Amino acid sequence: MILKKRKSPGVPEDLEKRTTENLENRLQDLVAKRPSITSATQFLRVLIRDRHVRPEVRHYRALILANTDAERGSPENVRNLLKEMEHNGIPADSGTLHAALKVSKPYTRYHLLHGLADPFRPIQALAVHPDYLLRQEILRTLRDRWLTLSPAGWHYVVAGLIREHQFELAMNYIEQMERKGIPVDAWLHSILVYNLCDAEEFDEVLKLMRSRADQGHEMSLNLWFYVLDVASEALHHETTKYIWKHVVELGFLKPSYGVCSNVLTIASRTGDTELATSVFRFLAETEVPFSLDDYEKLVETYVMAGDLYTAFDTLCTMQKSGIALEESSTRAILTYMIRSKTNPRDAWAMLKQLKAQKRDIPLGCANVVIELCEHAPIDDTSAVEDAIAFYKELYSLCPSGANVATYNSLINTCRRAKDTKACMFAVKEMAALGVMPDTTTFERLILMCLDSGNYRSAYMYFQDLLDRKLSLSEAARAEIRQLCQGCDDEFALRLSLHSHIRSGVPIRKHEVGDETPQENSEGGKARGRRRAISRAELLARRARQRMLRREWRRAKRKERRKRKRRLRAIARGMEEEGWLEWEAGGLNPSETSEQKGQEENTETK
Repeated sequence: MILKKRKSPGVPEDLEKRTTENLENRLQDLVAKRPSITSATQFLRVLIRDRHVRPEVRHYRALILANTDAERGSPENVRNLLKEMEHNGIPADSGTLHAALKVSKPYTRYHLLHGLADPFRPIQALAVHPDYLLRQEILRTLRDRWLTLSPAGWHYVVAGLIREHQFELAMNYIEQMERKGIPVDAWLHSILVYNLCDAEEFDEVLKLMRSRADQGHEMSLNLWFYVLDVASEALHHETTKYIWKHVVELGFLKPSYGVCSNVLTIASRTGDTELATSVFRFLAETEVPFSLDDYEKLVETYVMAGDLYTAFDTLCTMQKSGIALEESSTRAILTYMIRSKTNPRDAWAMLKQLKAQKRDIPLGCANVVIELCEHAPIDDTSAVEDAIAFYKELYSLCPSGANVATYNSLINTCRRAKDTKACMFAVKEMAALGVMPDTTTFERLILMCLDSGNYRSAYMYFQDLLDRKLSLSEAARAEIRQLCQGCDDEFALRLSLHSHIRSGVPIRKHEVGDETPQENSEGGKARGRRRAISRAELLARRARQRMLRREWRRAKRKERRKRKRRLRAIARGMEEEGWLEWEAGGLNPSETSEQKGQEENTETK
C-alpha cells in the first residue's frame, strides 16, 4: 500500500514541488520586489517546518522585509522578530537592522496623485518606520556595533522624521547627507516637499527646490505643478514666481486657467508687473480669452506698482477688446489716487495724453477722475471748478458723452462744497441731455436741499422718486431723519413721518392721547397694557390736537394759494426764482405728484 504525502495546510502545491534552493531565491526576490507577509510565511513554512531548514539571519531578514507590506505590516512584528533573534542567539547584522528601518506606510494622496506609487505594489523606498522609539533603538544598536548607516538607512531615517512631522530635524539630516556626499534620492526630496506644502511652509519649499535645481537634479513635472498650484492658492509670491519663471516661461508646464488667475492675484497684490505681463503672454499664446477679472487684476498690478498711466492704458485696451468697464474696474485706481493724494488735473492730463495717441478713452476713466474731486478737502474751493472743467472737456475725450454716474459725482462734489449754482448747472445739463436720474441722483438732490434748508424742494424730489418706483437706501433714510429731526417746517415733518422714511423705525404710542384708561370694578385701578393718564393730561392732549388741526388747515390753505400762484406764473411763462424750483426733463415733480403727496399726508394727519 502506497501512502500519499500529507499536504501542508495553507501552502500552495506548486511551492512543495520546488527545490529548496529555488524557494530560498524566490523568497529573497519576493520580499525585495513585492513584500507580502502571507507569501513570505508560506515560503518559510515549507522551508523550516516541512524541510527542516535551520532558521538563519537571512530568514529573519526576509520576514522583517515582508513587514513592509502596506496592508499587514506592523512595527510590533519587527520588534518581536528582533527579540526572537536575540533569544535564539542569532546576531542581527547590518542588513537586518537596515531592513528593520523599513515598514511601509499606507499611501498618501500625494503618492497616488503624482505617480509616486503603484496602487498594486508597495514602494520600498517609501517605507517609513512608525515607531520612534524602535527606530532610535535600531540606530543606537548600529552605533554600538560600529556599523555605519548606509545611504538607504539615511533615507529611511529622514522618511520616518517626515512622517512624524519633524521637518526641521529631517532637513537637518538632509544637510548632513549633503555634507557626507550622500545623494538625496528624488522620492525623499519629493515627499519632504509635499509634506512641507501641506504644512504651508513655502519658504522652506522654495529653499529645497532652489537647492535641488542648483545641484543639477531634475524634479518631476508633477512636483512642479503641485507646488505651483498650492503656492499660488496660498498667495505665496516668491515660490510662485520662481516656479513660473523656471518651468512655465520655458514651456515645460502649462498650468490651468485657475492657477493663472491665482498668479494674477498675487501679482496684483504685490505690484509685480513682470509676473502679470508674463501671465498675460501665456494666456495669449494658449489662446485663452481674457476676462474682465483678468484685466482688473492687471490694472490693480500697475496701480500697486504706482504706474497710473499704464493702468489707464490697460483700461483702454480692455475696452478695445470688447469688454465693457464696470464700476469695479476703476475702484483700485480711485483708491490709489485718494491715498497718494493725486491731483485730479494730473490724472486728467494722462487721459488727454492717451487721447493724443489715438487711444479710445473709456467713459469710466473720465468718471473716476471726476469722482476724485468728491474726495477733495472740504476747504478746497478748486474741486468744483475742476469737476465742471473736466465735464466740459468730457466730450472731446469720450464721444459717447456723460452718463448718470458723471452727474452724480458732480452733484455730490457741489454738495460737499455747498455750491448751489454749480449744482444747478449740473441739473440743467442732465435734464437738457435727457439723462434719466437714478436713486443716487435723487438721494443726493434731497440731501442737498435739506442741507440748504429747502425742505419743500426736498419733499418734491422725494415724491418724484416714489413716482418713479425707486427706493431710498437705508443710509439715505437715516441721514434724512437726522437732518429733519427737531425741525418745525411742514415739509420736514412730512418727510420725517413718511412711512418710506420711517421704515424700520418704531412709532411711539400715545402721541395723540385718544385712549382712556381701563378701570376695574373693585378699586378703580388702571390695568391692561395701556398706561393710565390723568384727566388734566387728557384735556391738555386734546387741546394740542385741536391746535395741530388748526395749524394743518392753515398750512393747507397756504399751500393751495401758493399752488395757484405757481400755476399762473407757469401759464405766463415766467420762471420762478430759486434753482431748486427749476423744472426740466422731469427732474422736478409734477403737480399730480405734489397733490398726491398732500392727500397722503392729509390722511395721515
